[in-house]
Amino acid sequence: MILAGDVGGTKVHLALYRFAGGKLTQVREHKFPAHDFATLDDVVKAFLAQTPGQEPAQEPIAAACFGCPGPVRDGRLKLTNLPWTLDARALVRSLGIEHIFLINDLEANGYGIPELRAESVYTLQAGDAASVGHRGLVSAGTGLGECLLI
Repeated sequence: MILAGDVGGTKVHLALYRFAGGKLTQVREHKFPAHDFATLDDVVKAFLAQTPGQEPAQEPIAAACFGCPGPVRDGRLKLTNLPWTLDARALVRSLGIEHIFLINDLEANGYGIPELRAESVYTLQAGDAASVGHRGLVSAGTGLGECLLI
């Protein structure tokens, strides 16, 4: 199983995926109000606990990755809109997941773009479909995020 998360100042969106046959299949997802929790650990533990109508994770979680607003340095970052400091090594110990990665949220979006289905993409300005090369990603939210896809 793989745990993916989008950590924001107002919500934490978590999803659990099964990886089989070279393909990710979503098992379940849930959004949590970030201000209802003292730490990201608490949010993840609530998500993984059994909830009405959903089964808890039966298979071990091999890895987790959380996209977070702001710069991640040496596996650590201080969120600007929450009183949380995230540390990948501390999360490994707290959650018992061997591989945990904290990355910038726009970096996470950059990795996800090639995985989008055609119906999830809206073309603003058609270009040369045969072109290959570098791309850029800009996202307006609480701040203005930028990502280079090289």
